[in-house]
Amino acid sequence: MVVMEKYEQAARILQEKDIGLWLLMGRETVDICDPGLRLVMPSNIMGVSAFFFTPDGRRRALVRRQDVSGVESTGVFSEVRGYDADFDQQLREMIIEIDPNVIDLDVDLYDAMADGLTTGLYLRLLRCLEGTAYAGRISFGQAVRSIRGRKTPEEIDRQRDVLKLLNQVCEELQSWAGVGVTEAEVYRYCQAFMRKNGLTGSWENSCCPLVHAGARSRQGLVPPSENPIRPGDVFHLSFGAKKNGYATDFQRTWYVFEEGEKSVPQEVQNAFDAIRKTIEVVRTAMRPGMEGRQVDEMAREIMGQAGFAYSRGSGHAVGMALHDGCFQLCPDTPVLGDLPGRRLEAGNVFTLEFFCNTSRGVVAMEEMIELTEHGGEYIYYPQTQLWTLNQQ
Repeated sequence: MVVMEKYEQAARILQEKDIGLWLLMGRETVDICDPGLRLVMPSNIMGVSAFFFTPDGRRRALVRRQDVSGVESTGVFSEVRGYDADFDQQLREMIIEIDPNVIDLDVDLYDAMADGLTTGLYLRLLRCLEGTAYAGRISFGQAVRSIRGRKTPEEIDRQRDVLKLLNQVCEELQSWAGVGVTEAEVYRYCQAFMRKNGLTGSWENSCCPLVHAGARSRQGLVPPSENPIRPGDVFHLSFGAKKNGYATDFQRTWYVFEEGEKSVPQEVQNAFDAIRKTIEVVRTAMRPGMEGRQVDEMAREIMGQAGFAYSRGSGHAVGMALHDGCFQLCPDTPVLGDLPGRRLEAGNVFTLEFFCNTSRGVVAMEEMIELTEHGGEYIYYPQTQLWTLNQQ
């Protein structure tokens, strides 16, 4: 059970970081919910509530009295207390009882997945702690970055299961997609496949997957058009799907032979080879402790040596969310603040993704990677050769 793995992991991380209390708060979580709470709370709550995680592994909850039995029934909290009109008083008393050296909150200037505490609940907490030493013991985002960022074996297994299905789509496309098939037809086929296999899109359904046939294809997060595959096109699929709460993201590329053509144009093959080399070198060389911007710099240098300028970042975390936060594989930018400078940790799962625009269309590949002490490991089989489609 993923949630139990996360509880055990959270206790280890709090011990490692010497954080006495990871405090999560919420209310009406069906509509507005801290992404961190989704990791450890298997049901929704209505009234204002607080959840206390400590390095000894104890898990406490403070909820409306009428919600006590429901939260207890999850079987995941060591103690569930109910309140009537005294939530603020009990919140204060429970913090004093725990006596933490640090109270870590899900607040972050740059990371949406670690910035889950609403301003109102934060101000309410500060009011509760007025006059106590604990008001000066607050830290921000230290626990959730690692608890969210380090994936457990079951989390990775769920992602791997989805990637298996997405690669099955590619095998099926290989047998029927070809000249005359439109981007929209490929999109509809993939949508039907998702429905059949209990998947949902990792991003907006109207444009998941993204499908591109040739250089004339519209780029960006837009619905596939009736643009047909033509001889001499690069055919590109960007697909991500979710199942059992976890997202995936991957990209694959084909070349469509012209009549009588026996080999892929050198421009297209060079682009694919550059991407393939970059992914392989980077995932082999990266290690825990490296900064995201260092990984991106390494990738950018390899792509540049192959003659390809690269303007995007090199990848992003993937977990319960498509863009799972915690760090970013990209150059420094004021918009992302310290995200590119955050150090990677063993257990992080992320994409390595690169694009090359050619006269035949966009060549791109995206692989999902788990970082280990010995480098990056593919979550599922990578694309190692440029696939081709013959005329139908």
